[in-house]
Amino acid sequence: MKAIIMAGGKGTRLMPISALVPKPMTKLMGLPLLEHIVELLRQNGFTELCMTLGHMPDKITDYFGNGEKFGVSIEYRIEDKPLGTAGGVRACMDFISEDFLVISGDAACDFDLKFLAEQHKAKNADLTMALYSHEEPLRYGTVLIAGDGQVRSFIEKPDWDRVVTDFVNTGIYIVSPRVMELIPENTAADFAKDLFPQLAVRGDRMVGVPMDGYWCDIGDTKSYLQCCMDALDGKLKLKKSAVGTSAARQVGFVCQGAKVDRSAKIEHSIIHSGAKIGENTHVANSVVDGGDVGKNCVVDGTVLCSGARIEDNTITRPGDVVAAAGKEPGTERQEKKVRPLAGKRGLCREFTCSGRAALMRELSNVLWEAGADFSDGINLQEGNCRVHISPMADESAISVEAVGGREKDRIAACGKYFDLAKSLDEDSGQEG
Repeated sequence: MKAIIMAGGKGTRLMPISALVPKPMTKLMGLPLLEHIVELLRQNGFTELCMTLGHMPDKITDYFGNGEKFGVSIEYRIEDKPLGTAGGVRACMDFISEDFLVISGDAACDFDLKFLAEQHKAKNADLTMALYSHEEPLRYGTVLIAGDGQVRSFIEKPDWDRVVTDFVNTGIYIVSPRVMELIPENTAADFAKDLFPQLAVRGDRMVGVPMDGYWCDIGDTKSYLQCCMDALDGKLKLKKSAVGTSAARQVGFVCQGAKVDRSAKIEHSIIHSGAKIGENTHVANSVVDGGDVGKNCVVDGTVLCSGARIEDNTITRPGDVVAAAGKEPGTERQEKKVRPLAGKRGLCREFTCSGRAALMRELSNVLWEAGADFSDGINLQEGNCRVHISPMADESAISVEAVGGREKDRIAACGKYFDLAKSLDEDSGQEG
């Protein structure tokens, strides 16, 4: 059976981690996410692959070539315009002659894909979707199935009052070619929004298969860091990883090519090739993706992006994402509420709260007298930094961002307003 990998993602919500590469090339345990997917497919017997590409396609084609060194054969289809999930797969029909697998190139999973293909055949399905039990299903499409696996209903990104199941659609499918006839050529279309309703009306057999194992949609910086920690803990069982080093002072994964001072301590962290860790620095629960950490630093729960630097004697906090200096490719058209200040030398922290709208109201009340501007979130000047506070679009959380000044200034500004938000949220909880 052949497989199509959807690898055209730009990774807007993953900025600034994905600023310099397409989202599928973001690193996990020293290797691109996409390489882990290719290896998973190979291990499950899928060796004839076709990738749909969009953003920065050369980064992917140059890395994988024809696939020979990865034990597979790879063809590519490069989109001139975004075609969506189903539209992109439709453009690969010249590659397909029988039932095939579809998988995203920017998610992390360790599913038994051979089992999924076997269930597709045994249930005589036209389309089989891999399902995953998720505690927080609102960000995904939920799928209700009958006892035999037949899909009864699907709701795309429901509100809590519409949730009737914890099974979510992972975007991994086994598909019959006849199904794709419903999607016109060279037309943007999505599986869940456009294709599934048509299949239901036509009476095609759609089946959902709950899968054992691990799956994570790496949609933002928080999920990226969590996925990296899960891989480090063995919750995500990867088929391969970059070559690492080990030493008594290290409890984590340090890739070859990283430079870690002998006096530094690495604890439950991933240090990618090209990174530098200075003397007497402690890095914990973090990912250093080729960045440079100075002397006497404490780095905790932080993602340091490629090309970024943390100055000497700096302390970071969980949730910090440190970007590289200067304008980064691909950041200029980001959604403002996600990373409005990305592309400049900046720092971002996210705070999970009980109610984002109510917390923004409390912050606005407090910061009104400080001369804040409220035309697009909360904007104000803090010393040499500009601070922007806004609600996250896809979860009950707010984003606190600081741009300008020195690294220490940005960390201090983010910390000040993060702590203010935390205090207000706690007070609100006590009143309730």
